[in-house]
This record gives sequence, C-alpha cells and structure tokens, in this order.
Amino acid sequence: MSLFGAQQLANTFLQGRSEQPAGKTTAAFERITRATEGQFDDATKVAFRTGDQLQRVIVDFMYSLLTLEAVTPRGMMKTAFDMMQQSAEAVSRFAPGRENRLVWQEFKNKLQAFELFEHVDSVLQLPRQAEVRLPELVRMTEALGSYSSVWATEGLGHYFAETFLEQGASGRNPLKSERADERPARGLAALHAGMGLAIAERLMKSIEPRSSASEIRRVLKQFVALCQDNSREGYAGATCEALGLITRNLHPQMVPILDRQLPDVDEDLPGYFWHGVGRAIYFAPTNFLPDGHSLRRCLQAAQQEPPHELGRRNALAGLVWALTLVNIRQPEILELFLKQHGEQLSEPEAFVNGVSSAVMIWRDSVRVDPYLDALCRHRPDPSDAILAESWEQSVRRPAIEALQDIYPVVTAGRHLGEVFRYLDLHELARQADREAQAGESSYT
Repeated sequence: MSLFGAQQLANTFLQGRSEQPAGKTTAAFERITRATEGQFDDATKVAFRTGDQLQRVIVDFMYSLLTLEAVTPRGMMKTAFDMMQQSAEAVSRFAPGRENRLVWQEFKNKLQAFELFEHVDSVLQLPRQAEVRLPELVRMTEALGSYSSVWATEGLGHYFAETFLEQGASGRNPLKSERADERPARGLAALHAGMGLAIAERLMKSIEPRSSASEIRRVLKQFVALCQDNSREGYAGATCEALGLITRNLHPQMVPILDRQLPDVDEDLPGYFWHGVGRAIYFAPTNFLPDGHSLRRCLQAAQQEPPHELGRRNALAGLVWALTLVNIRQPEILELFLKQHGEQLSEPEAFVNGVSSAVMIWRDSVRVDPYLDALCRHRPDPSDAILAESWEQSVRRPAIEALQDIYPVVTAGRHLGEVFRYLDLHELARQADREAQAGESSYT
C-alpha cells in the first residue's frame, strides 16, 4: 500500500506529461475503493460510501486550492454546500425514526437543487469567455439525470440571461435568438424561470423603500416588458413569477411596497408575484434548517405574510409547488407535510393547485422520468384512513388528472406559463380548448 501510494502520488503530479495516460490515478484509486467496499456488509457499505463521498469533496477542495478557486466567496460556498450535502446524506441514513430521516432527506434535496441552480457553470464545466449555444447546453444537462437536469436547466436560464444582461444586450432575446431548428426541445419552463430571476435581480437593485411610487411603477413596467419581450409565446408567466422570489429573499422590505403597485402595472402580475413569494419562502435560508419545524414555519409564513386572499392562495400554491418539485423523488416527504399540517391549511384548494401545477412543469421538463409515475402510484399506510383519503383527494387524483387531462391541452394551446400562479386549471384547459376549436373554425 505504501508503494502504491507513492506511485499514485507521482502519477498525480505527472498528469500534465503527454506520456502519462489520462485518468490513470483516478482509475487506480477507484478500483481500490470498489474492492474495499465489496468486503463490507450492507450496513457498513452505507457508512463507507458516505465517508468516501465526503472524502472526495475534501480532495476536490484541496485541488481547487491550487487554482485559488476555493478561496473565492463562490468557491467557498460551493464547497460548504458539497460538505453539507454529504453530512445530510449520512444523517438521513442513520437518523432514528422515519420522520427524522425524511426531514434530513428534504434538507439534502434542497441543498442539491440550490447547488445545481447556483453553480450550473461548475456542474457543466462551462468554459469561461467561450461562446456556447443554448441547445448544446440543454443537451449537456440531460446527461446529469432527470432530477438534476431540471434544476441545472433553471440555473442555465439564469446563467444565459445574466450573460446577455452583463453584455448590455437586454434588448436581444436570449431564448428567441436561437434558430428555430436549434431551439431546445424541452425545459422551456425552467429556462424561462431562470431567465426571470436574472432580470428581476438586475432591476430590483435600482429601487429601494425610499423610491417614489412612480419610480417603482416604472421599474415594474420595465420588468414586465423585458419578460414579455424575451419570452417564447405562452411562457411569459414563468418569467414574471421570478419577481416574487427575488423580492422576498433578497429585498424582503420591498414586498408590501411592490404589492401596492402591482395592480396598476398588470392585472395578472400580483398572482405571479405572490406565487414567487411562496416559492421563496420554501427556499429561504431560515427554512433550510433540518430541525423538524421548517415546514411548519413555511406554512405559517405563506398564510400570514400576504395581506389579502389572492396573495395567500398564490403563496401557498407556490410553497407546495416548490415542496413537490424538490422532493419529487420521495413522495413520503409530501405525505409527511400533509400528515402534520393538512388540518392547518387555510386554502386546501391552493395545496391541490400547487401539486397539480408542479407535476405538469416536471413533465414538461423531463422526457423520460420515473418519479412522476412513482408519485401517482404512492399510497400512505392504509391503517391511517384519514391520511390515505387526504392523499387521494389532494395529491394522487389531482396529479393524474393534471398529467392526463390538463397538461396536453394547456401545452398545445401555449398556456403553460400561466400555471405559475393560482388559477382554476380545468378552466384554463377549457379556455385553451375553445381557442383551439375557434382557430380550426377560422382556418376552415
């Protein structure tokens, strides 16, 4: 082992030499790791894998020190998130009690989703200062797997739009600039959501609580115009919704100020805004803590912060939307929320809307995915009859209806962006169907 270690150390520092086979060191260590793991029983394998993953993060950190990447604020944040994910993985496997394990699993899911969004350039190893085309980047996210690709695609929309804005190209359309035959075939909702975050971030820096009402309305009108001008047909709502998320988590003191001005700018904007606020509540740093009470705090904030019914319905729908998408691999987490807080829901129909809209966006973002089928097949323990019925009425049946009956009609009618707010989804489908029939009649 000592000689092996010395040889691999030499290989590590000789990687730049042309005669040194690429990946020789990595392959050698990988063989040793897998051979060692093969000697353990199942329980020990879990501990070994967790330690091995954490060790890999530390090794990556040491290598990044050589390039000074790790000492930048962004590099340190990425390293911290990597380590927290590995710690959460270990605790979620070993924590006593099913509910405790689910709490830590949800924490891990949040960390993973946020990191994929925030560090998409590192995840995809995007070359700096090099021109890359959007369809090519979307194809790169597909290699990450169905779950990771959704969050990376949203991060890609943010990264792509931010690049355009930094170059002073706000008048150019980052999602329409591609040729028709090169446009991404999937993930448009996630791309638009990410683009909206970049636009909102940029514009919200230009106003503050002391800004005049006219100045705030001017910025809001500019935001809506940029969203509409830079969105594909039917996706402007996905872009506008981001305003609520950015305002709630980066400029919380502006939430009530903007709420008073939104109706004068666009009649649909308040719904999108508060839906984004609900999504922001779920991702708020104070609600990341895996203390067993974060979902309760989220629900209280979504139901108490909005000053009116429209805001409460949209905030709750946005909260449940985020909860569903982040934890779509573990329906048990959504079940736990319903079990612990179902009776506290002031707007039960908003909960149903959040689940239904979320599964439609997931279906639109992923070509082949096992998680939606698993969610629709999942059933709680039948011994808890109340929970089982609540799951059937609030999750399973609405999700199936949304995927089979509503999604095909809404997407065909180019109305998918409208589900980024609380509304009657069946009525939206009927509207899209009427428009389609009117269009056929006119053509005939």
